[in-house]
Amino acid sequence: MATPLDIGLLQKFDVIFPFIFVIVIVYAVLARTEWMKEKQGIAFLLAFVLAVMTLFSSIAVKTINRMAPWFVILVIFTILLMLAYQAMGMSEKTILDIITGKEYGTTVAWWVLALMLIIGIGSLTSVVSEEKQFTSLAAGENASQALAAQGETAGFWATIFHPKVLGLGLVLMIAMFTVQKLAAKD
Repeated sequence: MATPLDIGLLQKFDVIFPFIFVIVIVYAVLARTEWMKEKQGIAFLLAFVLAVMTLFSSIAVKTINRMAPWFVILVIFTILLMLAYQAMGMSEKTILDIITGKEYGTTVAWWVLALMLIIGIGSLTSVVSEEKQFTSLAAGENASQALAAQGETAGFWATIFHPKVLGLGLVLMIAMFTVQKLAAKD
């Protein structure tokens, strides 16, 4: 039965977004490099070729499609967080100075990079696991039945929130902040 909310036809266009995404990102990066500023045509041609090459990899297309909603959520959360600070009386200039300033700018950049890597690596592992069906490689019959019963997404989150993984993340964050504070020039 067809409903007004049926988006089944839109799934046929799932390669268009990764194509446009790769063209825009690669062109933006190449256009900002010093040796490509005068060669905008070559930069666009390289971006176009890389975007076409992306279409030949189903893993790349599915990974970009899986990452996109998470990046949108990250951007929306960041905007709402800034609006909340502005609602509490902080000016936009103060927020911008904190985010880009010497004291907290590198910390904010590292957090954003870490979140982007988590989204990217999580999406890639999810797609590769789905494509190559790594659940069938689980050791023992009971383990494979348990993984099949709970699904790959539940297994992924169970791994991420395992106490050993969380402890490792905490130790790595403490180490990162310690090295950052020790290496800071006062």
